[in-house]
Amino acid sequence: MDHTDRDLDLAVELINTYWVLASPPDRLTDVGVYQRPLADAGEHALASELNPDDLSELRALRSQLGPVFAAGTVEAAVGILNPMLRESVTARLAPGNGTARWDPAAGQHGMTAVRSRLLAALAAHLVRHGTARLGTCQAAPCNCVYVDHSRARTRRYCCDQCNDRAAAAAYRRRKSS
Repeated sequence: MDHTDRDLDLAVELINTYWVLASPPDRLTDVGVYQRPLADAGEHALASELNPDDLSELRALRSQLGPVFAAGTVEAAVGILNPMLRESVTARLAPGNGTARWDPAAGQHGMTAVRSRLLAALAAHLVRHGTARLGTCQAAPCNCVYVDHSRARTRRYCCDQCNDRAAAAAYRRRKSS
C-alpha cells in the first residue's frame, strides 16, 4: 500500500468517527480517537503532533471530506475538493530510493499536515479512479463512507455489520411478502 492509499484510508477513518448507529454517534470526543488510527498506520510522528486544541479542526475536516465520497460525479467531487486544496496543500517533490515522490504536506506538521495529506489523497484517488470507488454505506440509516478495493467494484456497505443488517432486512422483506 502506498502513502496515498494509506492516507485515503485515514480519511475514511476520520469521517467514520461519526456513526449514527453508535451511542453516542460522534466518537471523535478527543484527538486521541484519531491518533490511534494514525499510529496503527505507522504515522506515530504525525499522531504525536496533534494536540487537544485540534479537536474542532478535526471535526470540521471530517464534515468537509464526507461530501466528496457522496458526490455522484467527478465534477461534483472536484467542485468540493478544489477550494480546500487551494488553501491547504503545499506540495513538493521529495527524493526517496532513487526516485522522487510527491509530498503534499511539505514542511507542514500536526493538523495542517493531516489536512493537506488527506485532501491530497482524495485528489490523487479522483485522478486515478474518479468517483466510482468512493461511496457511502447503502444500509440506512448508516452514513459512513468507504473506498471500494474489491476487484469487482461491487462494495455497497461500510462494514460487515451493515452488510449483515441489510441482508437481514432484505430477508425479512422477502419473507413477509
